[in-house]
Amino acid sequence: IKIDLQGGEVVDPSVREVTPTTGHIHVELDGIVVSMRYGLEQTIEVEEPGTHTLRVEFVAADHVPFDPRVFADVAFTAK
Repeated sequence: IKIDLQGGEVVDPSVREVTPTTGHIHVELDGIVVSMRYGLEQTIEVEEPGTHTLRVEFVAADHVPFDPRVFADVAFTAK
């Protein structure tokens, strides 16, 4: 996946200060967090064929979602 984050900045995991424009990425596959990313690209392997949902969410440094939440969902089919 390649993430186009606008208006925010992904920061290093050592950053603990919570600000409205800095944080990191949570990646969910079918509602389960599979990754916490500190970058904007990642490979996700899907082992089960069928329809799946991927959610990418920009969260604060303390892992708490922003209000309003900043995320994108996509459905796809794995063969």
